[in-house]
Amino acid sequence: MGESRLSDYFSDFLIFSLLLLISSAFTVPWVEVSVSSLWDFVYYLVLPWVVVIPFHEGLHALVAKLFGAGMRFGVTTFEKLVIAPYTAVETPLTARRSIAVTLAPLSLSLILLALAWLLRSDFWALVYIFNTAGMAGDFIVTLAFLGLPPDAEVFDRGEALVSNSGTLEPYPRWFSKALKVVFLAVLLVVIARARVEVVVENSP
Repeated sequence: MGESRLSDYFSDFLIFSLLLLISSAFTVPWVEVSVSSLWDFVYYLVLPWVVVIPFHEGLHALVAKLFGAGMRFGVTTFEKLVIAPYTAVETPLTARRSIAVTLAPLSLSLILLALAWLLRSDFWALVYIFNTAGMAGDFIVTLAFLGLPPDAEVFDRGEALVSNSGTLEPYPRWFSKALKVVFLAVLLVVIARARVEVVVENSP
């Protein structure tokens, strides 16, 4: 029986999440967020998460329910720093169905992207960006499922994956190092393209 704990991939999860954040931001290039008040902070940086979390986790639960699985919601932490809500599937599903459950929030990203473009809304663009960045763990879990036979049974406990067949390593160790190299390259490109404006006001 194979088992994989998601906490073992914490650094990859964080880096991949930042890569998704950056790449999805490039798909809504008009977005400009200025935080100059408490309301701006709440509206742009808090409310999008309030919208994302229930819809994101709810889609996992909805698809799992369609497959007849039981589920529960929980919250975990990685390295005592990151609070991550999760949906645990308590009924064993095949790897094929587990992939469908895991990738369900991808449909939300597509809907939110269309909504952001249709309304030219900074708010909905941020909801889209945060949902996409929040799928980092979902993509890593999907890679683990793809390494199993399609009909292998899987338990997704939220904090760990358990299968009755094969190993549950999403990728070889060298991939983690390659991911860090890619992140550094992307970060350098973003820094090189960044524009910093300094406004100096002369007093009369």
